[in-house]
Amino acid sequence: MNPMIRDHSALYGETDLPRSAQQAHAGLEGEPEAAAVFDRAVTALMRELLSMGDGLADAGRDRRLLALDDKTLLAELLIRSLQNDVLAPRALRLRLQGQLALRRLLAASGGTLTTAEVAELLGITQDAVRKRTARGKLLALPRGEHGVYPAFQFDVDAGRVVPGLDAVLALLDTDSAAAKVRFFVTPDADLGETPIAVLLRADHGDRALVERKAQQFGVQLAV
Repeated sequence: MNPMIRDHSALYGETDLPRSAQQAHAGLEGEPEAAAVFDRAVTALMRELLSMGDGLADAGRDRRLLALDDKTLLAELLIRSLQNDVLAPRALRLRLQGQLALRRLLAASGGTLTTAEVAELLGITQDAVRKRTARGKLLALPRGEHGVYPAFQFDVDAGRVVPGLDAVLALLDTDSAAAKVRFFVTPDADLGETPIAVLLRADHGDRALVERKAQQFGVQLAV
């Protein structure tokens, strides 16, 4: 990231936003392509907000929206804008909704950890973390060059991976990391709670039921 953009993106909440935007743009003077993207993104955001008309006023009265973090708020507003755009591809709106739902699930289940944070937690090297991930022993979500790790798969107090996680991961017959997240943190009627909560109890009988659920989940996805 351009150092000027990085510095101002980190401080924008504590300083004057228009001034920070101007200074950040000035920092892109030697990068015309990046400056063009910056300008277009700012213009597009303002255009979409203004085009919402009464919809923006309705959004302002939605207390749930006001409680969201900035990125989730922007995603929600973009989805609402796309719903009123007859030319907007339905697939785009559905993809955004899916990503937003995943973001909420992750936030509600403890967020995510970086490779470095996982390595520190488990007392191993970052390379060892990546090797475990490649062998299917850990669940990682693609994010940038290295990805991030849903925090729910770790017993932080014990400094370990949740017991039985690797066996369940092996049974989930899907390449979709998002689908695996949904499996672990979505309450199951038969279990009476989420699969990851059952695994945390380390009860072998209940763990077997989670494994059967994982096998069924793979079949359901394939149908």
